[in-house]
Amino acid sequence: MAHRSSSRERLRAILTVTATATVVLTLLGGMPYVLWQATAVPWPDRISSWRELGDHLAQPITDPAMVELLAMVGWVCWAAFALSLLTEAAWYAAHLPQLLRDRTAHTAHLQTLPVQRALAALCIGTLALALISLWRPAAAHAYQHASADALRSHIAATAPAHPGLAQANHHLPHAAEKPSSTRCVEYTVVDGDTLWTIAEAHLGDALKWPRIYALNKTRVQADGKRLTDPDLITPGWRLTISLASSASTPRHLIPSAPSATSGERSTPHAHTGPLLNERTGGRSEERVTDHRATSDHVASHARPGPVAISVGTAGVIGITTAAGLLAALRFYRFYQNRSRRLSLDVQPPRLSPVVEQAVLTAREAALPSATTPDPGLLVTRRTPPQRAQPAPTVTIGTENAAEVPLEVLALTGGCAWTGPGSEAAARALLIGILTAAERLRPGTPHVRGLLTQDLADRLLLGMPTVFSALTLAVDLDQALCRAEEHLLAHAHYRQDTQEAEITPHQAMDEGTEENSGPEILVLLAKPDTAHTEHLAALANRSTHSALIVLALGDLPGAASWHIAADGAVTEEQESRHRVRDLRLFHLTAQAGRDVLDVLLTAHGKRPQLRVVPGARATADPPQDAAANARQEPEDEVPDARSGPAAPGTPGQARQAKPVRLNVLGPIILYVAGNPEPVGSGLRDEVREFLALLAAHPRGLIADDIARHLRLHEDPEQSAKDLKNLRRAVRRALRSASGHSKAEFIQLHGELHKLHPALVETDLAAFTQSLQQAAAATEEADRLSALRNAVDLYHGPFAHGGDYPWCDSLRESLAGKATDAVAHIAHHAEHTGAQHDTDTALALLEKITALHPTHELLYQHAIRLHQTAGRHDTARRTFALLTDHLNELGLEPDPATRALVTSSTRSSPATDDQAAHRGGKRRRGLDVQGGSRERLR
Repeated sequence: MAHRSSSRERLRAILTVTATATVVLTLLGGMPYVLWQATAVPWPDRISSWRELGDHLAQPITDPAMVELLAMVGWVCWAAFALSLLTEAAWYAAHLPQLLRDRTAHTAHLQTLPVQRALAALCIGTLALALISLWRPAAAHAYQHASADALRSHIAATAPAHPGLAQANHHLPHAAEKPSSTRCVEYTVVDGDTLWTIAEAHLGDALKWPRIYALNKTRVQADGKRLTDPDLITPGWRLTISLASSASTPRHLIPSAPSATSGERSTPHAHTGPLLNERTGGRSEERVTDHRATSDHVASHARPGPVAISVGTAGVIGITTAAGLLAALRFYRFYQNRSRRLSLDVQPPRLSPVVEQAVLTAREAALPSATTPDPGLLVTRRTPPQRAQPAPTVTIGTENAAEVPLEVLALTGGCAWTGPGSEAAARALLIGILTAAERLRPGTPHVRGLLTQDLADRLLLGMPTVFSALTLAVDLDQALCRAEEHLLAHAHYRQDTQEAEITPHQAMDEGTEENSGPEILVLLAKPDTAHTEHLAALANRSTHSALIVLALGDLPGAASWHIAADGAVTEEQESRHRVRDLRLFHLTAQAGRDVLDVLLTAHGKRPQLRVVPGARATADPPQDAAANARQEPEDEVPDARSGPAAPGTPGQARQAKPVRLNVLGPIILYVAGNPEPVGSGLRDEVREFLALLAAHPRGLIADDIARHLRLHEDPEQSAKDLKNLRRAVRRALRSASGHSKAEFIQLHGELHKLHPALVETDLAAFTQSLQQAAAATEEADRLSALRNAVDLYHGPFAHGGDYPWCDSLRESLAGKATDAVAHIAHHAEHTGAQHDTDTALALLEKITALHPTHELLYQHAIRLHQTAGRHDTARRTFALLTDHLNELGLEPDPATRALVTSSTRSSPATDDQAAHRGGKRRRGLDVQGGSRERLR
């Protein structure tokens, strides 16, 4: 078979050489022959001087002259083509060794050429590749004998030119000897193979073919080509296939070895308990365990987790900074909700990937972790990040797997940063100061920053002059004066506290200090010739608890740090403050802008629409298309067979399927025929698994589930954890519902989804009700669908579970529920009907109890109470909103305050009289409404 493939390749190469050479010779020799036969040499033989040439051009244009002109153009084009052929021939001759290793260089070269040279390069390149195919011998293949029932497991051994590689390839199938959880085998493609059939034979599932493609798409094959099209593979190519050491590995793929070496190999998988088919019942419900994985899990939790967050090309920030972003996020969403307009399909504004990654990591670090591992653990989590530092702390980098606080910069004489990463590190420092202030809100920050406007435009473009814990000075003179004033005010404060026998720390705890208290001022400056001496003198007077001077440039007498592009610090001169293995946090310009937008919105400020030129292209790369394809939207259209939930008892609607899963509110399971919830003994990780599948009705693949549930990084252990979760769900639902053979979680390859015919969710009914409201043409149908949706909403998604992945989903669903109630209240305000008003007020009271800071709902409630004449109730509603906002250090919007103020001024009568007038007005509206209905 290998000989037949080699002969076919040679025949194809001979035909390609013949055809390409014919085309090249035809273009190179045929065009001059045609031109010579048509007009010979088009240059006139009677012209011997420039004067004669001018006289010839001044003559009238005749047909022979036009033919001669066209012939001259043809000769020029032929000369240019011949020159291009010579140029491309020289290029391919110079790059012949590269073409022997990687024949895709020809395609890459064509993409860089202009149109006028592409034809010549195509001809010469095709000819060169065909000659290489003729000259280079094919590899020899020796195939292993396989039985007829081996399901076409074509495992081949290839004999390469280097014996050492052959020996290494011989041991590839026996990679189980190593502690690694993944074994790799080399497979040689034969006629009739596809990635689909190879994955089915080697991985046990044809849907896993993308793994083979991803592992081999960058590999250069023996013929110099690469796997660029998953639908096109060539016989003779060698593919590396990664086989996980798990129970799902097909038995026939375990390679046999001579008996002499059998003792050297390790024993089979150390799984306790039978590994039966997941579709069987009974004893197959035993949990898969691995003592080695358990010990690895204990060791992983014993070692410290990461203290920095990598956000790709955007830079690196710390856990403490991320915790400040998490604190600012609730204020950000409050102001977003305040300014958002009503819509039935509203989506919350998507955060920047930098902010999303930081928030998720901070949430994960804040999760409670057990001090001692549970021996009966159902899943193995990955190592959680380290916890954030105390709220007032500002961190600047990492050293020896620990965050470094700002105090290391408190050096006498200041600190000077130079190098390509100095501005990125200073940008991260400013963000750290701002986020530390967010963690102390509504209190005052303990660290403030001061810099000039010019420097702020380079570091954080668009920052206001005075914002949170940062202040901008017009120039360096003003900045130095403010720093001196701060030192003077701090000295007075220390003198006053010493006379009163109060330490600064006690005053800080008691909250007696204001802007001139024991806060630390960080002065960022870019030294210039006129201010270098003044800045150096100020740096010499800096103290640990008062002033820190940081210069972005050379400063005499300061500790000089060279900052690399990745944040690594190198001290340029010896000092008593040694810096060892210090790596500063760093952010690109666009990443800093994204974080600043969130912080500005968290203070009710509108970000300025100024963007650094070119920053978006370098700092925010496009996301991986494959990752986007795997990540399903979190508010997708659920299965249509779920149907809208009919009105019923609170917490449980009419059930049409064997199992109902409620995730709007606490996670609760119901089975048909039983009004009481079941599954109260489910572990928290099983509930999280069910909530994740309910949020993605179209399903999630195993990699995405492992990423959301923070499973162990080891693929083998992650596969075991997913199997444990599936078995726990199946065991609980089978015993509760009585369906002993039902598969409540469908598996399509690696795709996991809740069975649409067996499990219904309130989230699916909630989404479908909103879709019905959006598509309704009649107002009555729209209101009915909206009321049904609000009835289904019993609280935030998966209420009570600390799941970092569902934060944005909770916000989205809460926005949909509040907008639905707002639509109902808006309708009641315009109709004035008593029934509509009472229904809207009841729904408003329900949703505001769940989301007590949503100001728009309070505005509707105040207007409805005022329309009904209950002005005291309207004022109490406003007072309740004020109390909730004061807890966050916020104030009601002036529009909300104007509702109560205008009502108080315009209604001197008593509430009873106003209620009487409101009742008469409602009766009149009811009569008008009845008249309109009769007219219809």
